[in-house]
Order: sequence, then structure tokens, then C-alpha cells
Amino acid sequence: MTAPTSRDRRVPVLLLALLATPTSLSANSATTVIPDLARELHVSTADATWTATAFGWAAVIGAPLTAGLLRSRGPRVTVLVNAALILIGTLLVAVAPTLSVLLAGRAAQAAGGGGLVTLAIGLASTPQRTGAITAGIGLLGAFGPLAGSTLSEISWRVALCLSLPALLAVPAVLRRVPAHHAPGEAGIGDPVGLALVLALASALVLVPRFPLAGLGFGAVLGVLLARHVTRRPDGFVPRSVVRSRAFRVAATVACAYSTAYFALLYTVPRLLQPHWSAERIGVTTLITLAAGSTASLLVTRYASRLGPVLVRAALVVSGGLAVALPLATTWPQAHAAATGFAVFAATAAMAWYAGELGKATPTAHRSTALSLFTLCYQLGGAFGPALATLLIS
Repeated sequence: MTAPTSRDRRVPVLLLALLATPTSLSANSATTVIPDLARELHVSTADATWTATAFGWAAVIGAPLTAGLLRSRGPRVTVLVNAALILIGTLLVAVAPTLSVLLAGRAAQAAGGGGLVTLAIGLASTPQRTGAITAGIGLLGAFGPLAGSTLSEISWRVALCLSLPALLAVPAVLRRVPAHHAPGEAGIGDPVGLALVLALASALVLVPRFPLAGLGFGAVLGVLLARHVTRRPDGFVPRSVVRSRAFRVAATVACAYSTAYFALLYTVPRLLQPHWSAERIGVTTLITLAAGSTASLLVTRYASRLGPVLVRAALVVSGGLAVALPLATTWPQAHAAATGFAVFAATAAMAWYAGELGKATPTAHRSTALSLFTLCYQLGGAFGPALATLLIS
């Protein structure tokens, strides 16, 4: 059967973008509805913020779960399972009478959405198509708070159902992906390896709330996973992948730039508050994020003409400016510009290194490598806000 990434079968990039981008919109829409849901569910604002933690955790674990499904059941079942998680989660959010039910619903939405992001990047097959997806994720995510505040006038529940549009792409995607593995793709079952990856990711996500426990459990689980990889070199985490320089570089860069982006997304508005009104901050943030996302799309689209040296230099310079501008100046325009450089570095790096990793990884382990790479990027979504809390406290 023809692989889904071949030219005659591959999924149109607009469908992949529709599959992936609503998750970022849904994640960021929650930031403005916490007080409303706290009042209606009769919980404290601090307890209500667990909805964000649950979403971030489940989005992270969606990547390894999708990797396991791809290797054991193939792309079509993987699409259906993740779509079902989004649908079930949205139904729970719509009717949740208590915070615990709401948390379960948001977790299901995020696990399904994170899985669809991983799947979309795996199906993109080229840096240009991956760049369109990651730029869309960054751009649509920028509208999350605005969408949340607007829709909360109807109901905060509506604002938390923005993952649902991803399901519009599912029927068309199902028609273009095979039911089974592509030729040469590994389907080795390794439930222990998958469980260790899920547990390690969960421990790392909980570090911001429970630093000592999260770091302690993370260290223990990291050692156990390393020993397991040694015993099962072709298991869920292939030894050849984690020892590959291409994977280590890609994963490190993706996590670092993602962490910086999400940290600045929360830090810069606080830095701008003494200088500008809330409305100006919101509009400026949208403009800078849109500019950075658009620049990312253009760079990844023409990456082959620019060449790897120039692309890497652009990523290093933009990432450096994103971090340096808030530290080196008190000028509000420079602080605002930092978010644009940060989203450019994060989304362009995601697209560029996904393509480089795909070319450097054997077909048998390609889907797993890309899934683990996506997991490292999504971990930045958990680390970044925690770093912002430390910086602005």
C-alpha cells in the first residue's frame, strides 16, 4: 500500500493545519475564563487553574500515546482514537457539573489534540508543509485569549470547546491515510517503554507545581527508561534514535525554543503593564505573534533556497534576541518585539528540525522519532509558564 506521505496520497497541508491548530486555540482560550468557571463550579480560582495544568499534561502525553498507536494500529485507527478523545472530552466539558469532570474533559480534549498535532507533523513530510502547520499553531494560539474572552460572554463552556473544529478535517484525512503501516515501518509492541515515557513526561510536567517530587520521580524514571532502552534497543524508544546526534540536537533545540516562547508569552504582558493599557498590550501581542508566525512560514517555505547555514543562523539570532531584549532594555517596544522573535524561533525550529530529523532517521523508526521530538517541543509549553512564574514573582 502506498505510504501516506507520497505525492499521490499525501494529505493536503490545509487539512493538516485544520487538524492541528485548534488545540493551540483551545489551550490559550482558558486563560481568560478561569474566574467564570470558578464561580459557576463553586471552587477557588487556584483550584480552577488546574484546568490549565490538566490540559498541558494531557497535550504532552498525547505525543507518545500517538506514537504507540501508530506503531501498533496504524494511522487510520490513530486518527479515529484521537478524534474520539476530542469529542468525548468536549461533551464532558459542555455538561461538567463539577471540577473533576471538567478536568477529565479537558484532559481528553488535550490528549486527542496533542495526538493530532503529532500526527499532522508526521504526515507533513517536508519542512515547507511542517512550517505551514507550526506557523498556523503559533498564529491561531495568539487568538486564544481573545477568543476566550469573547466567547465567555455566551458561556465559559463554549470558550473551552475550541478543539472541536479539528474534527472537520477527520473524514478527509481518513480517506487519504492507509489503514496499516507504511512499508518498512516498525510495529513493535513495548508497553513497558510506553508506560515509562508517559510517566516521565507526567513527572516533568508536574515539576512547576511540585518541584521536589517532580524532579525526584523524573530522575528515577529517567534512569529506569535508560536501562529499559538498553535492554530493548528496538522497543518503543529505539536506542538508535536517542543516540542519534540529529535527534538529540532537534529535541534540545525544540524544547529550549518552546520554553522561551511560552515563558515570554506570559512574562512580556506583565512587563508592558506599567507602560501600556490592556487593550494596547493585547493588540500589540497579536501583531507581533502574527508577524513572527508569518516570518516562520516564509523561512520554512524557502528554506531550500536559503540553505541550512542561513536558516540555523536565523534561528540562533532570533532566539537570542527573544531572550536578550527583555533583559537588556526597559523599552516596551523591544519587550513586545521579543514575543515575535520567540514565536518565530520556536515555530521555525519545529518545522526545520522535524524535516532534518525525518531525513536522518531510518523509515522503521521515523514516526516514533517525530513523536518524541514533538513531545520535547510540547514540554516547553509546561516549562515556559513555570519559568515565567519565577521571573515575575
